[in-house]
Amino acid sequence: MATLSTLRHIAYDVLRSLNQNYSDAEINLPQVIYWIMIHADRLKKVYMEMMDFDSGAYVNSFPIVVLVDPLNGRNYFGLPVSIYDYREERGIEFITYRPELDPNNPVFTSVQFTRTTIPATRRLYMRDDEKPTPANPYFYRLADRIYLLGVEQINLLEIEAGLRTSFEPVDSLLDIDEPFDFPQELIPQLKKEILAMGLFVIKTPQEFNIEVMENALQVITPKDIPA
Repeated sequence: MATLSTLRHIAYDVLRSLNQNYSDAEINLPQVIYWIMIHADRLKKVYMEMMDFDSGAYVNSFPIVVLVDPLNGRNYFGLPVSIYDYREERGIEFITYRPELDPNNPVFTSVQFTRTTIPATRRLYMRDDEKPTPANPYFYRLADRIYLLGVEQINLLEIEAGLRTSFEPVDSLLDIDEPFDFPQELIPQLKKEILAMGLFVIKTPQEFNIEVMENALQVITPKDIPA
């Protein structure tokens, strides 16, 4: 398996290209990393859509503690990370729990939750073949909470969730020397976009200042004001 690039490698490659052409450019490493995270987030999201979500390469699994909402008694868990906001909650690949009957099986081969929506839950409870039960559980999303239906009576303590995680532009825990969880075939395109951003930032102040000066010289006199 090919070694993944790191954020540091990508960022320094961009900085080197910028400095070769604009030696006096005032662009630093944190600035470039911020741009990388923004553009990489968009490219990665589009890439997974183009793959039709048919790969688990960028799905991360999380064991998550299940909580009970004190206001309504419903089981839920909070999303542990930021995920992509796709239609039909495709940012969530799976949610499963392991019943006591098969403790030796991997969690993801056990009981899987089916996605639903708040309006659809009323219909589910009206049909015996769709009614939420421990063997046929559902989930729905409300902001950053995922509510679980059908498991209210079994004292569910933990689930496993497979999530398509997105990038945060500012992340205090980010290690720029770790392998970058990003499609390697898109790195040339990513660098191209970051270089374009850098060139835009370098050129904008001078052009902007000239435009401001030109506009300032166009002084409006009383004769320019309609009677």
